[in-house]
Amino acid sequence: MPQTPSLLPVNPVEAPVHPLIAARYSPTRYADREVPPEVLQRVLEAARWAPSSYNRQPWYFLVTTRGHEGYTRLLRTLSPYNQKWAQSAPVLILGCAQDEDDRGPNRYAEHDLGLASALLALQAVAEGLATRFMAGFDKDAARQAFAVPAAYRPWTVIALGYPAADADPHAKPRTRKAYADFVGWNAWGATPPFAPPQGNETAAK
Repeated sequence: MPQTPSLLPVNPVEAPVHPLIAARYSPTRYADREVPPEVLQRVLEAARWAPSSYNRQPWYFLVTTRGHEGYTRLLRTLSPYNQKWAQSAPVLILGCAQDEDDRGPNRYAEHDLGLASALLALQAVAEGLATRFMAGFDKDAARQAFAVPAAYRPWTVIALGYPAADADPHAKPRTRKAYADFVGWNAWGATPPFAPPQGNETAAK
């Protein structure tokens, strides 16, 4: 098993959490360093073991690596802003959800893709990598570029790589909603007993 690198907490967490969570952030600058195939395998293995409704595992990750035609095709589907920074990432991944299989429609496919993506992101941190998820891309263009089957829907593009040495996770305030804004305690709108009097109101990556 690989050794988890020394992790520095960059998130101002209000309760002790696993170091992988406290260290996860979404940079827009990546080091000029390729990700070895065995490291990518471990990242994808983490996604492979995500839970899913009825164990349908409705995710598909199309991995593209810099220097290959697929990478260029996927990069071109991104919005102009995302293209500008994402080209520094050595790996771009198209995340798709299988909305229908031989059991019929799957209403939880996107939810389960999210679970798999979250595990992928945490394993990336364990490997010394970072991820940034993008909604800003042309889904139809991605479908056409890779002949994505009709049963699958492109949902996200994930930039993955080793963060650049000058990628400052503190460049923007790292804040989250207050507990009272997303947790109800035994009733909707009831404040949890551990909620501080005031919390962070603004969500950030």
